[in-house]
Amino acid sequence: MPIITEVDLLKHRRTKIIATLGPASDQPEIIHGLINAGVNVVRLNMSHGDHTSHAATFARVREAAQALKQPIAILADLCGPKIRTGAFEHGQMELATGSKVIVTTRDIIGSPGIIPSQYDALATDVQPSTSILLDDGRLKLQVISVAGTEISCSVVDGGTLKNHTGINLPNTDLSAPSLTTKDRDDVEFALNLGVDFLALSFVRRASDIEELRALVEHATRSPALIAKIENPEALEHASDIIAATDAIMVARGDLGVELNPEQVPLAQRQLIDMSRAANKPVIVATQMLESMIENPRPTRAEVTDVSAAVSMGADAIMLSGETAAGAYPIQAVTMMDRIARQSESYFLQHSGSTSRRTRGAPDSPVPFGDAIADAAARLVYDLQARAVLVISRTGMSAVTVSAARPPAPVVGITGDADTCRRMNLMWGLIPVVADDVRHANANEIARRTARDLGLAADGQRLLLVRGFSSAPQYNTPSITILNM
Repeated sequence: MPIITEVDLLKHRRTKIIATLGPASDQPEIIHGLINAGVNVVRLNMSHGDHTSHAATFARVREAAQALKQPIAILADLCGPKIRTGAFEHGQMELATGSKVIVTTRDIIGSPGIIPSQYDALATDVQPSTSILLDDGRLKLQVISVAGTEISCSVVDGGTLKNHTGINLPNTDLSAPSLTTKDRDDVEFALNLGVDFLALSFVRRASDIEELRALVEHATRSPALIAKIENPEALEHASDIIAATDAIMVARGDLGVELNPEQVPLAQRQLIDMSRAANKPVIVATQMLESMIENPRPTRAEVTDVSAAVSMGADAIMLSGETAAGAYPIQAVTMMDRIARQSESYFLQHSGSTSRRTRGAPDSPVPFGDAIADAAARLVYDLQARAVLVISRTGMSAVTVSAARPPAPVVGITGDADTCRRMNLMWGLIPVVADDVRHANANEIARRTARDLGLAADGQRLLLVRGFSSAPQYNTPSITILNM
């Protein structure tokens, strides 16, 4: 049997693409180019920039989306308790392996042998033998002793340490809250803008998400919440976090520092499976095409990494520095689109799906709504239906059907523009706003929408799914088979 290297690409890509905007991509012409290249969601990174620049970028994205008639969603990513070093004389210092250094929480400029930390509680959170990782784990210190604000350390892995480098404390319980004072200010700013998603960094337990939800509930338009999973404590409480949040992000940067490297792919797969079983979208992020920050083509390993995330069934894959600060932002999105389409086409054409949903114990009953969604996915295959049309007011029906990963495109029809944009994060969803969805005949809306999108012609079949609700008493899902 010959090895298959080319397949017929799908008309509609299923896996969504998130692009971070920054100095390399926050101008109107670049934003237009990113959307045309395939971006579904843009990310505003609150760790960089200020409110004025973010507000200007937000307005440009909304203008570009309207001009291109695309329901582009906007995600504001909160900074969280990111621990960093302070500044150094001459902008950097050298750490020699085997040498001794002092890490201090005093507000000073770093000098040879002295590393300032911007995290005031560092001296109380660490203890002798604690590991302190710097610069995404490239440098490693081990605590010898702690005295007041001064932490004596030995340098296990040396190198060049630059200004404001990130600090990680694996296997250490931080006393800092996940939602910082800066985050609270950024939340109010993001709510006033009207963002579609808020991502919380360094989530450790479900109560972190619940605290954020309490902050946004008063908003006229509450954004959906995304829990970023990036430390071992979050993995321990993953089930509860997934239940509390609207979506998760597998943030492999800090997660890859605090776990052994070989554990990260397994954690990624398990988190994707758990999220899909709970009907929650899942994003895979960090270093996906990182070499494209400086080069016009990715490495083969990066291409394989993106393809693996697609084959695992991730709802979305995210670009960070590649589009925010890289030399080739539009090319990076184009490449990610090509990889995703090739991988999806192969799996859909040769196995009928990208990835089956993982269930619990075989003798446990499947939730009623999930059973309907899974049945719809199977009916697409059995009836060769051309599309699944989902009528969804809040997005509940759409996300449930999306999690079943039907082999045909899923069209989410809603009368609400906010819901339409949020559906643009969900796997396979083609979001459509229909102003007459509340009073027109649902069957005719489905047929009209499928025809307008070029998904079906006379004589072909469609599936219409609706009636899901988060409230059990109102959960009455149904499947209708339509002939064009």
